[in-house]
Amino acid sequence: MSLRALGGKLFKHGTTVIRQAHRGRVPGKPQARSISNSVKPPSIPLQNTQFLKNNKYQVFRNIGIQISQRARRVLIEDVLNRVTNVGVAQKASQRGLYGNTAPLLGLVGFAVMGQGLLTKDEELEGICWEIRECISKIQTSRECAMQSIPTEPLAINVNAFTFGKPIAKGSNAVVYSVALKEAKQLLWSHPDKYSLALKMMFNYDIQSNSMAILKAMYRETVPAPVYFNQHGIKDYEYEFLNMTRHLPPHPNIVKILSVFTDFVPELQQCREMYPAALPKRIDPHGEGRNMSLFILMNRYHQNLQEFLNSPQKPSLHTSALLLSQLLEGIVHMVVNNVAHRDLKSDNILLDLSNSKSPLAVISDFGCCLAMKYFDLSVPYTTFDIEKGGNTALMAPEIITKKPGPFSKLNYHKSDLWAAGALGYEIFGAPNPFYGDRRTRLSSGTYNHEQLPDLPDTVPAIFNRLIKNLLRCNPSERLDPEIAANVCQLFLWAPSTWLFCEGSKCPNYEEILEWLLNLAAKIVCEGRSVTDGSKLSNAEYLLISTFLRRIRLQGVKSALNWIREEAD
Repeated sequence: MSLRALGGKLFKHGTTVIRQAHRGRVPGKPQARSISNSVKPPSIPLQNTQFLKNNKYQVFRNIGIQISQRARRVLIEDVLNRVTNVGVAQKASQRGLYGNTAPLLGLVGFAVMGQGLLTKDEELEGICWEIRECISKIQTSRECAMQSIPTEPLAINVNAFTFGKPIAKGSNAVVYSVALKEAKQLLWSHPDKYSLALKMMFNYDIQSNSMAILKAMYRETVPAPVYFNQHGIKDYEYEFLNMTRHLPPHPNIVKILSVFTDFVPELQQCREMYPAALPKRIDPHGEGRNMSLFILMNRYHQNLQEFLNSPQKPSLHTSALLLSQLLEGIVHMVVNNVAHRDLKSDNILLDLSNSKSPLAVISDFGCCLAMKYFDLSVPYTTFDIEKGGNTALMAPEIITKKPGPFSKLNYHKSDLWAAGALGYEIFGAPNPFYGDRRTRLSSGTYNHEQLPDLPDTVPAIFNRLIKNLLRCNPSERLDPEIAANVCQLFLWAPSTWLFCEGSKCPNYEEILEWLLNLAAKIVCEGRSVTDGSKLSNAEYLLISTFLRRIRLQGVKSALNWIREEAD
């Protein structure tokens, strides 16, 4: 067997063997020391076959433990010392030898590659897969530690909350700050009062029963976890929900905690803010129905529009973080065949726990496309088919499309186009598709040459990226994943990869070393994000999101685009 084949076998099967050998270990405790090699084990009589049969597993387990200890030392002490700084390597070594070893053991293939046994692009991509698995497990573990998920059905209705002041009001809903009357009722509740938000949809035409309301407003529930049917939604209603797509949890998608239907209550400022949406039992002049849909979610500090209009303008780093998070959210939606179709600055919410590194989430999915029998390309046979909301930021291929027997609306890159328009606002420039009708651009008629430049203080890479996202022809736009990679490279990659003229483009091995450094940084510094941490929570989540989906070819394509455009 050649060395290459042997290396491939080690990479393919090494992690599984080591994990099986460590079943039953208590995380965080060193394994009991085995018998020294200098001590000869007692001989076993041939006739005592029953003893041998009963203890065969234990013998192999001890051998496996010794082998895995050596494998861990080779991986952690050799590989991490070669590709990371000394401090990071020491922390990773301690965690790998005596802590949660599963994520780091997943990187064992890199040690084999370092010896020259793995050189093919496909094999390097396989090691990148191990990095994705490593970070996914770490992030899942962290999310479970930060928030417990209820395991029993919980009866939630309007009476479970104490209502504070209204936070926001739109044409279709109002959002109130709320607190749980009994904090122990929900495991995800926060100890601070009014730390949650409850969105109440306006219901003018739908009859007052749960099934009818869910059928009409199902798109609002797309980011909700699938198990929310435990909270007052019956089995026959859940069958309908199985016809719709649901977005898996993502750091840059709004976090919905529960969904339920109930009678519309009389709340603070309701008669002043939305009198027409009230039922007649509250306001005789109201036009609303008695029941509606309620969505419980985390409370965020501001929306993007409010943040950008504040006197304190964001730094370049903050703006790059915001655009990166927006693009990562779009990548997640496209992968799951969901199109938002109403992206705008007041539909992007921010957690400002760290104002220099805000956490951005995409919210308000009321106009989204999320039916299971459609992907992101749907037939457009009549004008009655809805195209989405906010026509000012509707992509050219959507707003100009005419209905016909073979006509289709293609939403694969429509949200990406809207993100390009929002990029002007994020980097401190006026949105060219807003403003006075005589001067603003129309998404259906503009030419690419009419797009203005970003301010001179913004790096050229973002000027080129945003103009690319706003190409009239969607085939000329970058893929959402590549666009997100460009932003991530700007934030975390070595500057010589991006800006040095005449420098050599990194090969796959160099890219893999950089990704491994990022993974080690997440492992060692991102476990518990505090005020003194080098990473903010938003930065930790952004890097983790990047590593959980990254592919070497995707990074290479983004680097090639950056260099080609620069030339």
